[in-house]
Amino acid sequence: MATEQVDDKFSSAGLNRIAIHLREIGIPVRAATLGDDDQLPGVRIERGALLVDQHRLLYPGDVVHEAGHIAVLPPRERARVVGILPSNPGQEMAALAWSYGFAVTFDLPLAVVFHDAFKAGGPWLREVFSMGGEVGVPLLQYWNMSRTSNAPDGFDDLPLFPEMAKWLRDDQPA
Repeated sequence: MATEQVDDKFSSAGLNRIAIHLREIGIPVRAATLGDDDQLPGVRIERGALLVDQHRLLYPGDVVHEAGHIAVLPPRERARVVGILPSNPGQEMAALAWSYGFAVTFDLPLAVVFHDAFKAGGPWLREVFSMGGEVGVPLLQYWNMSRTSNAPDGFDDLPLFPEMAKWLRDDQPA
């Protein structure tokens, strides 16, 4: 059970900056008091929005990655999901790529987004993406959000990853 708070500013400048940018791209972020029942301490997905308990949140970068999960869901699914997302390895990889694109676009240190305790291997992800790796980018391309460096004809109108054409997936695949 979450209790939302009226003041959506966070005491951490870094977390507040992340929340502002997420709101700018269309992902609502609201301050809340969360219980112990959430999969990730201090952050919860609720119907396309993020509820964030700054006192329970361990890593501000987790907010970015959870936003990535929201962003790569189809709109109808995005509006329904509460709490734990259905397991989908493709969407997990796309959320990783989306998180990297967000970090680059909004000039966030990769060590914040892919911290050392990041479950998918923060140091490894920082290295892979910094070296031009495109983990998850083919799905972003399929959803017309960005394109890989070796995209086939027909994707020329999409910006090259990590730049994004849009931040939220829609229902129209390529």
